[in-house]
Amino acid sequence: MKLLLMCYECSPYVGSEWAVGWGRLLGAAKLGETHVVTSEENFQHLQRARAEGLMPGNVFIHTPIPDARLRALEQKAGMFAYNYKAYNYWQKLALAYVQRLHAQESFDVAHQVNVCTFREPGYALELGIPFIWGPVGGSQNFPRQFLKALSPKEAIKEGVRGVANCLTLRKSRVRDAARRSAVLIAANSTNQRDFENAFQRRVELLLETGLHDFSEPDRSRFQARVYDAHHRLTPAPLRLLWSGELHTRKALPILLRALVHLGPSVAWQLDVLGDGPMRAGWMKEAASLGLQDRVRFLGRQSFSDAVAEMQSAHLLCFTSLRDTSGNVILEALAAGVPVICFDHQGAGDIVNASCGIKIPVQSPREAYDAWADTLAELATDPDRLLRLSEGATRRAAEFLWSRNHDRINAMYRELVQKAGCSAQSDSQQTWHPGVPVAEEAHTL
Repeated sequence: MKLLLMCYECSPYVGSEWAVGWGRLLGAAKLGETHVVTSEENFQHLQRARAEGLMPGNVFIHTPIPDARLRALEQKAGMFAYNYKAYNYWQKLALAYVQRLHAQESFDVAHQVNVCTFREPGYALELGIPFIWGPVGGSQNFPRQFLKALSPKEAIKEGVRGVANCLTLRKSRVRDAARRSAVLIAANSTNQRDFENAFQRRVELLLETGLHDFSEPDRSRFQARVYDAHHRLTPAPLRLLWSGELHTRKALPILLRALVHLGPSVAWQLDVLGDGPMRAGWMKEAASLGLQDRVRFLGRQSFSDAVAEMQSAHLLCFTSLRDTSGNVILEALAAGVPVICFDHQGAGDIVNASCGIKIPVQSPREAYDAWADTLAELATDPDRLLRLSEGATRRAAEFLWSRNHDRINAMYRELVQKAGCSAQSDSQQTWHPGVPVAEEAHTL
C-alpha cells in the first residue's frame, strides 16, 4: 500500500499541529510506504529527524518548490491562527507537485491531515483516488453569552470569527470537498454536529491528537497532609496549574475571579504556564483582585520543565471557551492530574466523571460560582482527588496514538479494498471519491 499524507505542519520537535502531523506519519508507516508532503520549514525538521534516526525507513518526505510569492504571503499575519491566503497558495503548489508524484508512484489513498481546519480542504482529492479529510476542527465558536465579558475589541473579533465560520461552511469548495471525501472525520463532537448539519452526510469522530506513551505517575502529593496553626490535620494546599497560550479564548480571568470567591479558608496556589498577548493584562487583573501573592506567571516553559510542573500539580484548570481539543488535557491525564474544564467542544469529549469535573457553559456569573464551588469542594476532599487521579491514568490510556493509528489504518484498508473491488467489477468505470464508500465509512 502506498499512502500520501498532506501535512503542512509535521515535526517531532514541536507540539500542537506539528505533533499531529508527526503522529499521523508514524501511524501510516505501520501500514505501508508513506509519502509526506509538507512545508519547506517542516521539510527541514523531518530531514533532521531522519538524520537522528527518528524516521521510519518506509517514509519519504517531500516539499513543493517554494517561490517568492509564497514566502511573501507567509510573512503576513492572518486574522486567525494561519494566513489562509498563504496556506491556500501552498496547497495549489502542492497539488501540482503531487500530481507529478502520483504519476510516478500510483498512490492508493490520499489523506489531508493538517492544518486541522475545515476552512482549507486542500486539493489532493483531485488525484481521483480515495481521499480522507481529517480529523477536522475549527467550526466551534466562542459562546455568545460570554462575549459580554470581553473587551469590545475582543468581542468583535470573536463575533466576526463566528460569522466567518457560518459563511465558510456554506462555501462551495468546502462543501464540494466534504461531499467528495471518501471519509470525513471531525475532531470533536461539536465539529461533527456542525459538519453533519452543513454537509448532510455521515461524519466520523476521532480526536486529532494523542499520547505516544506514559508511565504510572507518582500520586504521593494527593495523600499529603499538613497541620494548621491549631494542630489540626488538613489537606496540603491545593496546587493548581493553568497552561496554554495567553489569548482571549483561553479565558484565564474566569479562574482568577473564581479564586477570589474561595476566601482565606482554602489554601491554594496557581501557576500559569505560557505566553501571549494577554499576559500583561491578565497579570494586572490578578493584582487588582489581590491575588498577586498566590498566582505566578511563569511564562513559556521548556517541555521538560512543563512536565515537571504538571507532575507536581493537583489539578489542571482548563478554562478555554474555544478549542478543538486541548493537548494539555492529554498531558495532564498522562501525569495523573485531574482536570476541571467547561463541558463543551473537545474538552467535553475528553474529560469524563472518572478523571475530572466539567462546568456547564451558562453565563460568566454562573461560571465564576461553579468554578469556585468545585475548587472549594476538591480542596477539602483529597480522597476524591486521589480517585480522580487514578481515573485520569485510565482515561489517558484511551487516547494513545496507537489506538488512533488503528482507527485511521482501518479506514485506509477499507478504502483500498473498496476501490480494488470496484475496479475488478468494472474495469472501465472511473472511481469517484466518496461515492462507493461514504455511507459505509461510519461503521469502521
